[in-house]
Amino acid sequence: MKKLAYSFSAALLALTIMPWQAATVSAAEATVPVTPLTNEITVQTEANFRNADDVNSFIIKAARNHVSVINMSVKQDSDVNGNSGFAFYDSQIVHEAIGYDNFDALSTVIDKAHEYGIKVRAWVPQAQDKAAIDINSSWQMRTIDDNGRISSYNGYTGTENHVNLFEPAVQQYERSIIKEVVQNYNIDGVVISGLDFDNERVDMNTSTINAFRQSNSFDPRDLDFTKSSNSGKIAQWNNWKAQQMASYIQSISTDVKTIKPELALGVYTASPDKANSGQDIALFNEYVDFLLPMADYRGLNHSVDWIYNSTGVLASTQAKAADKTLIPAVDVNIDTNTATNLYNGLRANQPEVTSINYYATGQWTDAMMNNLGLRSSL
Repeated sequence: MKKLAYSFSAALLALTIMPWQAATVSAAEATVPVTPLTNEITVQTEANFRNADDVNSFIIKAARNHVSVINMSVKQDSDVNGNSGFAFYDSQIVHEAIGYDNFDALSTVIDKAHEYGIKVRAWVPQAQDKAAIDINSSWQMRTIDDNGRISSYNGYTGTENHVNLFEPAVQQYERSIIKEVVQNYNIDGVVISGLDFDNERVDMNTSTINAFRQSNSFDPRDLDFTKSSNSGKIAQWNNWKAQQMASYIQSISTDVKTIKPELALGVYTASPDKANSGQDIALFNEYVDFLLPMADYRGLNHSVDWIYNSTGVLASTQAKAADKTLIPAVDVNIDTNTATNLYNGLRANQPEVTSINYYATGQWTDAMMNNLGLRSSL
């Protein structure tokens, strides 16, 4: 539900002014329309949709608090609450997550959300996928240390399961899941995540190394990532990976548009100033319909105005994708003053932004939902 463009008190004032009184109302007292900012949310299925009752309760609260879009994970996005990659829908490709064998969460959410006019996008994580590694252990992402030793990459925590997205068989597998969802479910869009790297030392899988060597003059295993003298070759390695990632996104876009040409495709993106992420928005923006820049200002030690100011994440993303719809992805756990600053800053500096996507790690609590409702009046 969109925000009201004016306050209730202003509306009542307009109703009580008679035609012969209009001349006494000055221009300064006239109501100034406020750009509506709609609420979108990102939802980890395993923490919020465990059965039909959960779905009913969640959607009613979402509607009450002016949520317009739900980006719902259709397969486990992390290895925190269970293993990544397992499905929350009736899949013929991948096993269902524990507890979802007889509960198609995706179809249940779609049906209930559509009753309330809420759109549902299928959020399909890419990088973490234990289910894929169970199929073929060689698909696991590899990294290299300072001594040139190659080993499995297990993320920041050491317990994550990342796949090599440059492996052709992995791409085929991940694309087949997206195609299955698009073909079989009445979704309102697709959004993908996990298309940037934690560091420049990945991906050192054999297939990636061989593909890189075919078009470049050195072996990435010979790079010394600790020496500035290697910066040129390291940049060449990172740029090549960004090109491969863009090609992969193009293939996903082709799949989606072939099945449902009007279905919107979006990507959660890293900040363009994040060094060596293997992601360059300029290389793939033409293949997507919208972008969700991850606006983790606190994690990057910025103030909230970094989201909307001239050097912030929206401006730097816009510089690489000028014609795309941008929906900043913001942690829902911000206070009212910060939210007010954010909304006012967006209206003043990024007026083309009309939606904010709020994300929460784990369960969406009643307090989080209620805060969304309160922000609809900011």
